[in-house]
Amino acid sequence: MSIEKERISNGGFVPKWVRREHHARFEFAAQYVQDKIVVDCACGSGVGSKIFALAGAKQVLAYDLSADDVYSAQAGNYLSNLVYAVGEATALPSESGLADVYISLETIEHLVDDAKFLVEVKRVLKPSGVFICSTPNRAVTNPRSQITDKPWNKFHTREYSYEEFENLLKKYFDSVEIFGQNSKSRWRIKASNLIAKIFSTHVAVRFNQILKLPRLIFDSAKSREVKSIQPDKECEYLVAVCK
Repeated sequence: MSIEKERISNGGFVPKWVRREHHARFEFAAQYVQDKIVVDCACGSGVGSKIFALAGAKQVLAYDLSADDVYSAQAGNYLSNLVYAVGEATALPSESGLADVYISLETIEHLVDDAKFLVEVKRVLKPSGVFICSTPNRAVTNPRSQITDKPWNKFHTREYSYEEFENLLKKYFDSVEIFGQNSKSRWRIKASNLIAKIFSTHVAVRFNQILKLPRLIFDSAKSREVKSIQPDKECEYLVAVCK
């Protein structure tokens, strides 16, 4: 299986709010790692893995499909409780029942076989383990589209609605609690859907991107925090804690 890469690297221009979004998800997941054996699947540059290690994890086993990224992460993020290795999300080189916490952020939307991935997550986790997973919310990122439609983001295989994401995870875990990031008002979602209906999903995506431009001047780490989802809001990213 091959997965196209979509990375936040240390070089090149990345909007500051995108880096803050990633960092906020890392900090949210770090709440669960104290004294735990942690698997970080699709670790990329290793920034999140280092945050988990510094947050008090007993051990962090960080895997990525890209050997180049693993090599770079090893070179820049050494800690005694942090180990990087090459590994495919649907077949990690890890023993069964090893992890107390399995973290995989912005990964599941890239995978062709999401069911196989979740079976592998359960294999690696202890029976009492916690799975933390995040993904874009299609209601915000691809207005009026279906799960079978190719997302606007060329690196994604599919994107989920809140209900689809929750229902998928409940097939594999007894408890699924979903948090959100970048909340949007209902009028904003209705406006995006109307634009998608009149013009196209592509135009609606561009509309949403234009609305983000003020963040280049006015943005803060607090505004990117992962929080409980309010009943009258949709969130751009969904973050699930599964047990």
